[in-house]
Amino acid sequence: MLNTVKAVREFSPGHCLVRCKHKAVTKVIQDNYIRQLKRMHYFDRLQLETISESDLLPPKIKAQAAKDLKFYPKYSHKNTETDRCTITANLLGCVNDYKINRVYFRNLAREGNIAGLKFWRYPNYSRWDKEKLVFRLIQLEGDSYYKNMSAELCRQDPEFQEIYKRRTAEEKSDARTNDYAWCMRRNYTPDKWNEDYRF
Repeated sequence: MLNTVKAVREFSPGHCLVRCKHKAVTKVIQDNYIRQLKRMHYFDRLQLETISESDLLPPKIKAQAAKDLKFYPKYSHKNTETDRCTITANLLGCVNDYKINRVYFRNLAREGNIAGLKFWRYPNYSRWDKEKLVFRLIQLEGDSYYKNMSAELCRQDPEFQEIYKRRTAEEKSDARTNDYAWCMRRNYTPDKWNEDYRF
């Protein structure tokens, strides 16, 4: 076993054959080499580590396994850091599932270049939710922020636009909540959470 382990060549990621001017590119290449080393030697190292840490085997075999482990490249250890971004080589702010920096990840997702991911546009509200949302937005239309929000939602969703037009027409023709007969007819109390009688 010792002879086969000696054949394992010590590899340093600093010895890159590719010449690059950009520092991030060289880091990405080095990180890729480290990943390949870990993949190549993972199971061999695991076998030797298990033997060297065993309580059942004799000390001579354990010492031999620990000695053989030293012949493997130092970057092939399972705890070697390889969580860099594959584009920018950043260690921080990396989305682990994709190995991409969070800023690049967001931009790629927005452009639709990541398979299985869709950038958030507008939630798929049910009809009931849209009715309630329209009612609230009409109440808050005195504020220009909510007025612009209503206009944007009407542009994006035809169903929302239809509900909004109907509700605004109803609000203009409907009686106010200070009309006692109107409240009694609908079993509505204005001071109870100030909810709409139609829900």
